[in-house]
Amino acid sequence: MQEPAEATNVPAIDADDADLLDPFVPVRSWEDALARFEVELQVAVERATHPVPWRPPIALGPIPPELVERAARILEAQLHAIRYLEDVRQTHARHAAAIDSVHVESAPHPVYFDLLGPGI
Repeated sequence: MQEPAEATNVPAIDADDADLLDPFVPVRSWEDALARFEVELQVAVERATHPVPWRPPIALGPIPPELVERAARILEAQLHAIRYLEDVRQTHARHAAAIDSVHVESAPHPVYFDLLGPGI
């Protein structure tokens, strides 16, 4: 199976691309706009294929009681996002399977369908 980065033909991100990711740096040309788009695409592909798991900071000690409810809400939002993304993935897989199931034959000559009918 081909890696998503290869499938998109997006160049690798280097240190010179940092300004491209800064939304406060204005885009001054189409080259800049397309370069920013390429970098944003690559970042999205990398995040989707190599997610970085969140780990609680060790040096902070236990979470304060007043932040437990907020942390629980964030965890629930994360679980909701995971379920949503899985639903989207399954929907796309069903669509791709439906498209792949269509048998396409090339006709020996063009085929036309008269929508207006005779006499016009």
